Amino acid sequence: MKRGTTIKRTDPDALTLERKMITRSHLLRLDRKRCVGCDLCVAVCPPVAIVLAPGVVEAGQLVQRPQVDIDATKCNFCGECVVVCPVNALSLRVDGEARVPVWEFEAFPVLTKEIHVDATRLPTHLAKASEECCPTRVISVQTRPAKGKAVAVESVRVDESNCIYCKQCEAVSSEAFAVTHPFEGVIHLDRSKCPSGCQVCADICPSHALVTADGQLTLDERFCVYCGACTRVCPAPEALQVTRLRVRHTPCKSGAWTNALDKLISVEQAADELAIKAQAKRRGVLQFLPGAAKST
Repeated sequence: MKRGTTIKRTDPDALTLERKMITRSHLLRLDRKRCVGCDLCVAVCPPVAIVLAPGVVEAGQLVQRPQVDIDATKCNFCGECVVVCPVNALSLRVDGEARVPVWEFEAFPVLTKEIHVDATRLPTHLAKASEECCPTRVISVQTRPAKGKAVAVESVRVDESNCIYCKQCEAVSSEAFAVTHPFEGVIHLDRSKCPSGCQVCADICPSHALVTADGQLTLDERFCVYCGACTRVCPAPEALQVTRLRVRHTPCKSGAWTNALDKLISVEQAADELAIKAQAKRRGVLQFLPGAAKST
């Protein structure tokens, strides 16, 4: 095979693209077990190399997740898809090292994803709950005997390579965990329009923001990562809507990022949201101006 040709390999667990040249090699990998088919990678891909096949729904349950495919003849290994993936399903290695070209050329920002842990503030009775609440099982709590009887928390480790920053741990103990997710948005669920017995959105939700219990679908927006995977599989589009309004990231003024941002967020709704906040801020300032009327 000609040097520089991209070789594509696929199996039920992964899809890989590998390109070897004389001076450089690239390896892009998609972990199918992590991928939820949110289509953010599809949205930002500059050469339109990524496509998403719909999931398979039977009797209100998701029997096959949406499947991502990548055209080996189009992919340029830029890494934009890696940056925006909310579930760490995509990774890129250049010359055997984890690298993202759009970061190196300052064409894309680093999205703000943070988790801070203070093990000294995690109560012992919440140690197990902190591990079990994590949908990706990346939290590990080490305990030790204290005075031969009680158990004390010794350390808390988080594998950030698979953390999706969903805030489930923060809900268990806001004193011990502080989590920042890059996307801000809104999610609307209209249960009256949900098909009877349907739970496909809960089946695909990576953060357990959508769950079913006793046949009842519930939403806790605190845990939503605004990936939109639920809307891709929902058989009743009018029942579920996810809108991304903002993205937290490091400073970046490149055209590539501007183009990607237009596809990641709803410009109109973001503008409306900012206008509402600006009006509220003006009202707050006016009430402190001399002569401002006082409310009774």
